[in-house]
Amino acid sequence: MPPKPEDPPGCEPKQQRISTGFVYPSQASESLQLAEQLGNALERHRLGLETFNWEPWLAKGKQKTPKKVDKNVEALTGQQAVRLTREWWGKQRTRGPSEEDSWKVDYQDPLAPLLNIDLLMPEHLVALVETTKSGSRSRRRASQSAATLARALGWTDELIAQLRELGKGYSAANSQVARDLPSKEMIEEFIDHLSPAWQWPAAVTAAYGCRPHEALLFAQIMPTGLLRVSDGKTGARQSLALPNEWVERWSLNTKRLPAFNNQRSHRDVGALMGQAFRRHNAGFKPYDLRHAWAVRAIHNPQISPSLAAKSLGHSLAVHSSVYQRWFDAHEMELVQNQLSLSA
Repeated sequence: MPPKPEDPPGCEPKQQRISTGFVYPSQASESLQLAEQLGNALERHRLGLETFNWEPWLAKGKQKTPKKVDKNVEALTGQQAVRLTREWWGKQRTRGPSEEDSWKVDYQDPLAPLLNIDLLMPEHLVALVETTKSGSRSRRRASQSAATLARALGWTDELIAQLRELGKGYSAANSQVARDLPSKEMIEEFIDHLSPAWQWPAAVTAAYGCRPHEALLFAQIMPTGLLRVSDGKTGARQSLALPNEWVERWSLNTKRLPAFNNQRSHRDVGALMGQAFRRHNAGFKPYDLRHAWAVRAIHNPQISPSLAAKSLGHSLAVHSSVYQRWFDAHEMELVQNQLSLSA
């Protein structure tokens, strides 16, 4: 940099520090624009085209530098922090078509209380988690989203570990709400009398245990009788019919769908089936058909847990965790039968 106006005559050019007053990283682009302006001004001065004007840069240097709450925490509003977290989260790995739904449910909604905070600090993240019920699914989501935000902003490992620790105690198996799953006879009676527009996707959900949005958007019965799910929450897969007789009962080889906007999110499309079930007084939810399929599979000796998990689009770990109490009940029934026979 050339000498400042207040420097003595004959002073040599030297490095200078100019604070922009911008907040990093949310205002990095504005800082880059200033750097380009400064570079152009210095080049014109070097070529003798004009005298370097220090005035605008001295004003920049007098601005207050961004406040930091500690050496690892940059001053950001809650809104900036959530936006940066969304950008960071999206770049961590290749995500499927349910990316926006996943972000909204697992991160955007839990982080919403932070949006009106003018200066986000670590204690806000801790409070976000602690205001949820201990051991609940909402606490796990709050913990996960808060820890992800801390990681995205480069905050301390100690804070991230604390947030994760606060979220412990949730178990998918223990937290499953007790369900009165529809029996085979209840499902048959309901789908038999369902409107023609909704019979095929509802029957596919029941027979193959797929997710409602998969039945509406990505399902196709193959000549083998397997269901081909071409996309969806967990990607492409094949699924087994259970029981196989339902394929013929509801003519599932002939695809029939209601009119709907297939450009909506997977979550919104899946909700349409729930609305149809309520209109027809189902007495159970579309996802109960999926759970009922899983329980039938548990009681079918020909279907291993691994095969059932693949059919549902689960990992074996998730499948076992979600349906553990049904597995336990089935094992108890088998043991009781054996005891009765040996008595």
